[in-house]
Amino acid sequence: MAPPTGGYPARAALTGGARAATQRTPTQRRTRVAESDNVCSLDAGNPAKLPRPLVGIDAEAVYGSIHEEAPCDAPTSPTSPSTSPTERDVAREKNAARQFLWTTMDAALLRPGELAASLPLPLAAVLTPFADSADFTSLPISMTGDDEPLRCPRCRCYANPHFKWSMKDNAKFQCNMCSHTLDVPQKFMDDMERNGQCADADTHPELVYGSVDFTAGALLEEELQRPLCPFVCFVVETTPWAIRHGFVSMALEALQRAVEAPHPLERPVCLVTFDEIVTFYEPTHSGRFRAVVMPDLDDPFLPVIPETLGVHLQDPEQKGSFLELLASLQKEYSKATWLQEPTSPFCKEGDPFHLHDETQDVASTAVLRTCVQALTTMGGGDVVLFQATVGESWVGDSDSAPEADDPLSPKTPKTPKTPKTPMGTPLKKKKKRSFLEQMHRTCCRTGVAVSAVTVAREGCDATKLHWLPWRTGGDVLHVPSFGPGAGQNMAQHLQHWMRKMQGSAYNCVVKFRCSKGLSCKSLLAPWPAAASAADQSAFEVPRLSPEMSVTFILRPEIETDPEEDYSRIRDRKSLSVQAAILYTNSKGERLLRTHTRSLTVPNSVRQVYQSVNLAPLMTVLLKQAVAVALDPTQSAKIPRDLLLESCLQILGTFRRRCVEYATKNCLVINRQLLLFPLYVLAARKLLYSLTSSKEDKAQVEESLHRILRMPIHSVMVALYPRVYPLPADSPEGVDLPRASAALEEVVTRGTAPAHLITNGLGMWYHQTGAPEREKELREAASELAERIREVLQPSQDWVPLTDLPRLPTALEEKIGQEATPSRRPRYGSRTPSINGSPPSLPIGKGADQISWPEKVMLSAIFVEDAGVTEGSYADWVIFLQEQVAQRVSESS
Repeated sequence: MAPPTGGYPARAALTGGARAATQRTPTQRRTRVAESDNVCSLDAGNPAKLPRPLVGIDAEAVYGSIHEEAPCDAPTSPTSPSTSPTERDVAREKNAARQFLWTTMDAALLRPGELAASLPLPLAAVLTPFADSADFTSLPISMTGDDEPLRCPRCRCYANPHFKWSMKDNAKFQCNMCSHTLDVPQKFMDDMERNGQCADADTHPELVYGSVDFTAGALLEEELQRPLCPFVCFVVETTPWAIRHGFVSMALEALQRAVEAPHPLERPVCLVTFDEIVTFYEPTHSGRFRAVVMPDLDDPFLPVIPETLGVHLQDPEQKGSFLELLASLQKEYSKATWLQEPTSPFCKEGDPFHLHDETQDVASTAVLRTCVQALTTMGGGDVVLFQATVGESWVGDSDSAPEADDPLSPKTPKTPKTPKTPMGTPLKKKKKRSFLEQMHRTCCRTGVAVSAVTVAREGCDATKLHWLPWRTGGDVLHVPSFGPGAGQNMAQHLQHWMRKMQGSAYNCVVKFRCSKGLSCKSLLAPWPAAASAADQSAFEVPRLSPEMSVTFILRPEIETDPEEDYSRIRDRKSLSVQAAILYTNSKGERLLRTHTRSLTVPNSVRQVYQSVNLAPLMTVLLKQAVAVALDPTQSAKIPRDLLLESCLQILGTFRRRCVEYATKNCLVINRQLLLFPLYVLAARKLLYSLTSSKEDKAQVEESLHRILRMPIHSVMVALYPRVYPLPADSPEGVDLPRASAALEEVVTRGTAPAHLITNGLGMWYHQTGAPEREKELREAASELAERIREVLQPSQDWVPLTDLPRLPTALEEKIGQEATPSRRPRYGSRTPSINGSPPSLPIGKGADQISWPEKVMLSAIFVEDAGVTEGSYADWVIFLQEQVAQRVSESS
């Protein structure tokens, strides 16, 4: 069986029924060759033969090599003797690479209109604009100087490889988006004539490559004229509670370890602390630091010149001085604990840290305002908050409503025209924005991202502290407890964040454009779309790091004009989408990046299903379910049921419209969707694990927001975990050893003495034998874990290695039906039991000692086994086959 498209080969076997279905008369066989070659059946009678992923977890395995992608409109045949290998490579690069821009389908059905509108397959584009980082980019750059990049004056899309010379005028280009002819500047023409009217990759790479950077000198705003390197400001809360519980010491120690890392930030950093006042630490000429206090909480101001706060970690002397500052502060605050009477670090009597004063005001509002103000002066950057207290201004729902000019991009007029109001109409008073909304607006204007390290504290809602980081492109780390290893975990996350900062883009303005025949429907991202974009095709965000992705939901434009030229519609061979991103890199350079991709226009539903890309399709479906889980207005909907309904509609439509002869008691499916049932089952288990097994609301929202920003390769690893035997012996030239199936039996009864399991969100070590080799096996697990972290890049966060919860040791005993804490059936509200009996869960003698969250987590790891939330993979295939058959019979 040939592997399905999208870089996901799978193992599957056609059942005997499927072979019998293809044994027809010679005439039928000739007329149905295309169908039989692309249709197969899944038989749950032999679970070992069910398809499962066999590829690796690295990005290249998921996205595939660029040489595997064929162009939609290659200029010449690959077999032509006049076509050199270089020309063929250039043709393959006319579309943006999948890691940058990947659509759920490579085709969009436009006719007939009713059929195109009723297709259950979502058409969407997953955009990860800086997958190769914003600094160390492999993309070519087009040097436009002071001129604006060439673009279509009608639809405003930028020049790309799908532009064509006009058939009527050889001095004009024809836009691939709107078919408009545009004049070509004389300088552009001169460059083209020197290359014989051909695109030159050196002078105009935008006509050769689907992804390219432009110099954006002509697009610079007034406030961004001078190139500035982004700044990093570390802010640590030093309130009595934070000091007594060791949060301050832990934060300073983690920051010290991160700064000592071998790859420091190539940008200035500074340190700020706050309790009832805000303290800035300004370096002096002697190499030490002086504390500058800002005591005014009602009207905060910046007490120092921002340029004087910066410490360059590349300078050994400045780095050493900064580490001495962190060490001295850590020593001072570590003396003050709640187990002993507080004493002054300066040998003075009293309570200098106010450890017994719990009613003091916390300057969390003032410190955020002043730090954002300082970074605005420095050209933007990152504010990293170590915070445990929620200020009064952060609490409570916002009493403001969205306004027409919120948020404003740097290129949007600051004083938009007021619409005309009829005489006598009372003017509506604009509601005042909340503090968080004001800060979000300011951060979007100035390119300042906020990240937060928070801790679980009784009476404090940490989700309020996470609201701003998720919407400004920052990072979030929530520490549920101060247990052993919490400080090391925080330090590792900080190091990972600092590496991401170096490759991030700042002050980003994103616009997504579609060619005629397509339109943007909605945006899936942690931040809102721009108010000026009614179709949600544009947004601005202070920072985009290499692993951040957003999803644009598209829809075909159904034209019902009876006078439309049918021949013109029939001759429309392709459609195009383009993402344009205006950004600033860490060197302070203002650039414009474009990613362009083309789609074909099919003539049948079967061709649409053949063009499906499974990886982005599952990513979109999972993120849509996560968006519902995060939306409080849709609390009545169960996200897992949305996945089930989408799965049944997609499989049912394929069975009804693309298959005429089906094998009884088998799930008929096309090769592109061969792994679709398995991934939907895994997504349901993962969603339940993220939403229902954690008591901390902040942890739940943190996990869901991570999924919403994940790139495609991280999502696919999260859906199907990998099991690696230990000790790990990798073949020569391979980064990781061959992984086993995600089955509990592999871990408990495998030949290896230990295993390492990972889904990209966590890594777990489990040892079943050879206790005398535990030290050796754990060292091998640590080494393999480090290799996995490197392979998973770019990734959201540093993935820790922990011990797997206790596993059942015997598979003979079974448990009956077990209800969840919400008293829902094991399959949720929609899925019934299989054959009238509940699915079984392998459980051992020590299973009664496993907690409910551990059971749920094990179900999400061993996705093919029956768990406490869902049945097994084989039972799931049987259930889908019954439901699809029922729907097909009802519609016929």
